[in-house]
Amino acid sequence: MRLGLLGLWMVAIWLVAPGGGVAQDGDRLLEFRFTPTKRAQIAIWIEDVGGTFMETVALTSSVALRGVGNRPGALQMNSGFRWPYGRREGILPVWGHRRAGAPGAEPFPMVIFQDRTSEGFASRTSVDASPDSYFCLSFDQTTTTREALDAITCASVFNSDKGRFATDNDVRNGYAEPFVERSGSESMRPLGAGSIYPPRRDVEGLGKFDHPDVGRFVEETRSVMPNIDAVTMATSTGDVPRTIQYVAPKDWEDGEYTAWIEVNVEGDYNDVFNEETYPTPLSERWDFWAQTYGYPYRGQPSVVYAVPFTLGPVVAEHETSEPAGYASLHGDTADLFTMDPSITDDPDGAPGSGADRLRPDATGARFKLVVLATNICSEPEPPDVCGQDCADDVECGMGFTCADDGTCLGLCDAQGQPAAISDFTIENHSNSKWSHVVARLRFTVPESARPLRQYRVLASKILVSSVVTEDAHALELTSAGRPIQGDGLHIPVDSECSGGDATETLCAPFVANEDGECENGIDVDGDGDCLDPGDVIVVNVAFDAHETRYELEITATDLCQGRSDPVTAGLTTTPIDFTTVPPCFVATAAYGSPLADEIWALRRFRDRYLMTNPTGRAFVDAYYSVGPYAADIIAEHPWMRTTTRLVLTPLVTLARYVTTQKQGENDSAMR
Repeated sequence: MRLGLLGLWMVAIWLVAPGGGVAQDGDRLLEFRFTPTKRAQIAIWIEDVGGTFMETVALTSSVALRGVGNRPGALQMNSGFRWPYGRREGILPVWGHRRAGAPGAEPFPMVIFQDRTSEGFASRTSVDASPDSYFCLSFDQTTTTREALDAITCASVFNSDKGRFATDNDVRNGYAEPFVERSGSESMRPLGAGSIYPPRRDVEGLGKFDHPDVGRFVEETRSVMPNIDAVTMATSTGDVPRTIQYVAPKDWEDGEYTAWIEVNVEGDYNDVFNEETYPTPLSERWDFWAQTYGYPYRGQPSVVYAVPFTLGPVVAEHETSEPAGYASLHGDTADLFTMDPSITDDPDGAPGSGADRLRPDATGARFKLVVLATNICSEPEPPDVCGQDCADDVECGMGFTCADDGTCLGLCDAQGQPAAISDFTIENHSNSKWSHVVARLRFTVPESARPLRQYRVLASKILVSSVVTEDAHALELTSAGRPIQGDGLHIPVDSECSGGDATETLCAPFVANEDGECENGIDVDGDGDCLDPGDVIVVNVAFDAHETRYELEITATDLCQGRSDPVTAGLTTTPIDFTTVPPCFVATAAYGSPLADEIWALRRFRDRYLMTNPTGRAFVDAYYSVGPYAADIIAEHPWMRTTTRLVLTPLVTLARYVTTQKQGENDSAMR
């Protein structure tokens, strides 16, 4: 039995077509295959022969659920691990503009800061923040570098401004954000009231200082894009083959269409797009925190691939190896630019960069589409292979199977569904440091007449008030044994993790059967199937709330959308075993680094003596409501930093003395 690591649990259901349901007789089933590089943000959509946008097939959750394309903060603001601010309008702009320009479509409402002095300010200038369960801006330069993206977890509770919708009045009054041209000149870029991207949909309830608009984020998003829950998918594991299925709507006429996939990776630098050619903006419109922490995220623009295909009662495979073009850097247009040397296309020299964000397979193809019609052998003019004698599936060819009666039949024509999953259990992680958000899920691969394509776990959260949240979210586990990591969330697991170091490096997502086949989700034995019935899958799964009850339901889905009967299990996450609140703003500004010894002394005092009682917690809350404002002023004036250090010196001395004395008492008690 091998151990795996699964990414963030809050992933909306995306597998089935809008309206849900498994494939029925006469459906046209589309299967998209590709291998993305790590941290790739992806949109897949279909257009008709005339270029009219038809439907979104899949959209990674950073855009669809976390709202990174439409959130407070200037679009050029720095980035970092789980960075909460800055509209990433260049993330998937071709998809965004084409969707918004489709017949009957409309833009989403634009999200801006509630009431800050500038959209370039990372710290507060007004009381506007509430706890954030996902984003965690780290005021620590060592954890906000581009290199730290793959190795940092959120260890702090962070309070963020969720923003508000821009209004027509804002537009009339010329509301704008600071924008720096490549030449270095700065201007105020006017903002409209609409966005091509959805706002975040993972905020539950209104915090004390949230704007009422936050409570409308989900409603407004679904009003603009009703199928957004159905198409949201997790960010894929890098360099692991990916399969996504889609059932074409019944009212789509047979004929010519084009499948599109747009891919972006934040901070994908090359000689043209990097931190020197597009540096961190520096001016009075960008505060100390925006200028000092994080990194310039603007790497190469998104790259787009297109595959023309024929929709109808057919079995066919289509593919492409060359990009159709690249998008605008800032996402201001839907233009597709012809590939040129500014975009890297060198899998050997710069693997995973530029055009190679979709990795070529053994034949060189980067994006494939397979069309599988259901009930194809019952069509008025079925393919010649239907009914032919056969000894095995190979004799029937792609899209067909050798039925029990020894004749060829369409793969999706045969009746049946996967067996129900057995031995489905979930338990808190054995390490108390992680048991408040991490659990271990275990189940056995079921019998299935057709290859399995996905295990789906539906997780319903039960709040303290015992009221189930409006939405259940899907936990995407694996596609044909290929593990899915999620939103880049990395949580170290214990020493049982095969092939990884429990404390330093992170274990790769790992799903394999006991004889070692299909290591890291790759079909090494060539049988086309990573896991066989009876094999056990064990993965660590991450939740977003401590001391919360979750009810989980698991199903298996096969190649033709046949779905097993659901099986359920439950879990209650534990209390947090450690608590670290946001950084010491004033002290950090005074000492110049959040890693200074003096700050660690104050943090230890805070965590051990203030956060353990109501009075202390109230004091900390009050401090964090005014600390950022004071820190901004102190950071800009050297004489104030010196004065603040003098004021803090006796407090640091006291904190060190108290914590040292307490540690001595604990050591004595242990002896």
